[in-house]
Amino acid sequence: MKNILSTTRLREEMMDQLENDFGEYEYRFVKSRELSDEDREWAEIFVTYGSDMKAEHMEAFKNLKWVMVMSAGMDDMPLDQMKDIHITNAKGIHKIQMTEYTIGLLLNFYKGIHQLKLEQSRSYWRNKATTEEIYGKTVHILGTGSIGSHLAGVLKAFGTKTTGYNTKGREVENFDQTYSIIDLGSHINEADIVINILPSTENTRGLLTEDTFKKMKDTGVFVNIGRGDIMTDETVNTVLSERHIRYMILDVFNQEPLPEDHEFYNYDNLTITPHASSKTPEYLTRAFDIFIYNLKRADDFDSMKNIINPERGY
Repeated sequence: MKNILSTTRLREEMMDQLENDFGEYEYRFVKSRELSDEDREWAEIFVTYGSDMKAEHMEAFKNLKWVMVMSAGMDDMPLDQMKDIHITNAKGIHKIQMTEYTIGLLLNFYKGIHQLKLEQSRSYWRNKATTEEIYGKTVHILGTGSIGSHLAGVLKAFGTKTTGYNTKGREVENFDQTYSIIDLGSHINEADIVINILPSTENTRGLLTEDTFKKMKDTGVFVNIGRGDIMTDETVNTVLSERHIRYMILDVFNQEPLPEDHEFYNYDNLTITPHASSKTPEYLTRAFDIFIYNLKRADDFDSMKNIINPERGY
C-alpha cells in the first residue's frame, strides 16, 4: 500500500512528518465534494471522516486496502460493502474534550450559570441566590468505552455514584457497578443523571423510548453526547412536552444541522448544543497520531490500533 488519498485536511507540520518519515508513500488531498472516480481508483489507503464513503462509490475503490476513519462513528459508511477492506478509526481521542464538555453542561445546569449570566446582562442582583450540587447524585452512563470510563472517573471526583451499561455487563474501571444494556429498564429508575455515549448500531437505534423515560425519576436529567438516533424525535417531543423528566441536554440529533424552525427550540426544559462536544484543536492531533501509529504497521494489519469489525459496526 503506497497511495494515500485523504479528504481530511492535515496541518502543515503533519504533512512534513509524512514527507520525512514516509517518503515512499504518495499522498493526495482532495476535498470531499471534489472526489472523482479516478481518485478513488488510485487510492490504496483512504483517510476520511467517513461521511464521503457512500455505497454508490464503492465500486470505484478498486485498489482500496485500508480506511483510516478520523472519527469514532461510522454511521454513514456502507460497512456491508467493506468486508474485504481493513478499517481503523480514531476511537479514544474524544474522552478528554467530551468529558469536559459534559461536566461543563451539567455544572451549567445545576449551578444555574446561564441564568446568572443573563441576570448580569440585565444588571440584576438576585438576593439569596442558591445553586444545586451534583455531589451524591447517581449517574448512569450508557457506554463504558474510553469516553465513558474517563467521564465516570472525573464524575467520581465530584462525589457521584457511577453505574455503567455495556453489552454484557462486564466490569469496567471507574464504575461502581455495571449492567448489561438489556437491563437498563430495570435500573434506570435509580439514576439522577443518565448520559448516553453509545454508538449508532442496529442494536442502539431507537433504544430509548417514552417508556424508558417514564421509568426515570421525574427529577432526572438526560444528556446525549452519543448519537441522535438512540431515540426518535417523537420520543424527545413527548418526554419534553409531558415533562416525564426534569431536563434534557442534547448535543446530537437525528437531523443535523437542526433547522431554525425545529420544534425542539421551543422547549424551556432542553439545552441544545450543535454536535460540538468533541471539537477542539487537539482532535485532529490525536487522530493523526493514531493514523501514524497504524501507518507504521501498514504491512501488519493485526498490529494496528482500533481495528473495526464491519459486521458489528465498531
